[in-house]
Amino acid sequence: MVIPNTLRRRPKSGRLLPAAGEFLFVLPVLALLAVTVVLPTLQVLFHAFTDWQPGYHSEWVGFDNFAERFSSDSFWQVLRNQAFLLLGLPIWILTPLALAFLLHEGVPRAGLYRAIYFFPAIAPPSLIGILFAMLLQPQGLINSVLRSVGLGGLAQDWLTSEQLVKPVLIVVLAWATVGTGVVIFSAALSAVPTDQFEAARLDGASWRQRLWHVALPSIRGTVELWSVILVVIVFTGIFPWIYTLTRGGPGYSSSTLDWDIYQNSLQFGYYGTAAAEVVIMLALVVVVVVLGALLTRRSRR
Repeated sequence: MVIPNTLRRRPKSGRLLPAAGEFLFVLPVLALLAVTVVLPTLQVLFHAFTDWQPGYHSEWVGFDNFAERFSSDSFWQVLRNQAFLLLGLPIWILTPLALAFLLHEGVPRAGLYRAIYFFPAIAPPSLIGILFAMLLQPQGLINSVLRSVGLGGLAQDWLTSEQLVKPVLIVVLAWATVGTGVVIFSAALSAVPTDQFEAARLDGASWRQRLWHVALPSIRGTVELWSVILVVIVFTGIFPWIYTLTRGGPGYSSSTLDWDIYQNSLQFGYYGTAAAEVVIMLALVVVVVVLGALLTRRSRR
């Protein structure tokens, strides 16, 4: 039996209607992203090449803002600080992963522990930063406890030492991000078939072997996603901690790009310079994420 051409085309046109309907549901989200993300980013990109004076005529200066930044010793110190903080990625990834796997292995009241771990994620970073500033000051609780147990030699100026301030920030950020990581990894582990872990346990695999050879490969995509989130946080989300803990000091030892952008724009009024730094920051985020993706893809081969 020969089917007329008009009838053959109907399924194809019918498939277009659901697609158009789905697009209408996505359209408000796309519009919101355009207004809140895309347009401001394009505006900052344009002003990075001007002597930006909000509300006034902004003279076009070309690459002068970028040249000024890359010729500044303080800016290179900021970039070194960012690179040092990225060294905390293995800690920020492996700590919540190990905790999530431990809870997945059958710890009693695992849900309660997840809620406790998640508490830092719901508390304002500025509030937690003030708390840590009190704990880490020279006469704070940490140094007082060390002195009271006879370990006064370990008491340090945790936030005013150029050698200690960045490692301290890595530890503080590990505490602040561990709860979110535990929740994300716990959700991913719950989707892994339990028979894989049981088979590994029956074969005599240790806890560490089950974590490394069963759990990690099974949720590799989630680990990569969490890594990207952490990279974005390192470049764009540390400002509350810097503001409340160190104010970028001592000197520029703990200054980050988001802190330097804040200073150049709102404190010093160098809006064009700050816009150039935003462009540099976005470029660095893209480069780090792309390099990480390439290395991950190569390791899978």
